Amino acid sequence: MYTKITNPSIVIFDGKTDELIGTATFKFTDESEKALINLLNYNVQPSSLTLLDVDLYKPSPNYIPPIPYRSYARKGTIYALFTDAYTGALVPIEIQLTYNTRARGNTTGNLYHFESVEFGDIDINSVKVIY
Repeated sequence: MYTKITNPSIVIFDGKTDELIGTATFKFTDESEKALINLLNYNVQPSSLTLLDVDLYKPSPNYIPPIPYRSYARKGTIYALFTDAYTGALVPIEIQLTYNTRARGNTTGNLYHFESVEFGDIDINSVKVIY
């Protein structure tokens, strides 16, 4: 059983061309963190996830910023540390998924930062502990 997620990041690929978009750090909303914990604890696939303060820090040389509120097909791998409820140990876990994404906010004008990004139509491909 897991209780908390820390240090999440994601490697993002275009869902149609498989081209690398980049690597980003972010925070989960409380609801999204709970949804991923339920995925690991109870095998309940999330219907949506919301990421906050998304910072693309390793963009592909071909990176083109998304148009806010437009949906894009994506593939990605989320990396995070999940806190084991019994031991308190931080367990590194990798979640591979396909999804549609919408950038919902970029008031700073920074092409590599989004206040909010929503994932929908999520299909979990694999979940595994990495060491």
